[in-house]
Amino acid sequence: MQGQKPHQIAPASWPWVVRALTRISGALAALEGVGIALCLLVIVLLCCFQFVGRNLTTHRIVAVPMPLWIDAAVRHAVFLIGFLGGAYATYSGRHIRIDAVTRALSPRRRLALRAVTTLAAIVIVLLFVDGAWICYHGETESAELFSPARGALIELCGYVVVAFHFLVQLVLDIGWLVSGKDPPSEWISDAAHGEAT
Repeated sequence: MQGQKPHQIAPASWPWVVRALTRISGALAALEGVGIALCLLVIVLLCCFQFVGRNLTTHRIVAVPMPLWIDAAVRHAVFLIGFLGGAYATYSGRHIRIDAVTRALSPRRRLALRAVTTLAAIVIVLLFVDGAWICYHGETESAELFSPARGALIELCGYVVVAFHFLVQLVLDIGWLVSGKDPPSEWISDAAHGEAT
């Protein structure tokens, strides 16, 4: 495990199910990174196109027709970046943490406390999933590509992925607690975001 980031791997001696979960989580994180890059590219290109087109039209150089879907596409891309970024932060352990208490605890107690708080986070995110599900079913489907229903679907999928990353972290934390072995220092280092302190 030396040189590898935490929140990504389980020791080779652990059950294959746990290792498979970490691989799925890592694959999702890679897709999240690609999605963030693509959304940023779409936002920059569409906003530049709008900027140039509107300026050309305003100065009566050339009348550039602006497609109506551009604003909705930019809104959805920004919304998607927020959820992809949140999911990636959860995967990498760079989400918001308050470590004033945990720094005073022993490594095993710190791990146990993190397991409890991660479980609480999963419960809260699942409540958000339920709310997003209700929002998604409350929206009427339309032929528009960037409809409110699709925005609610982004919200629903985003919360599910965040919950999955939390679940993998919880499984790994419990695995270290059950194993009776001390986890690597980088695994329990909250403030350093995965770097040994």
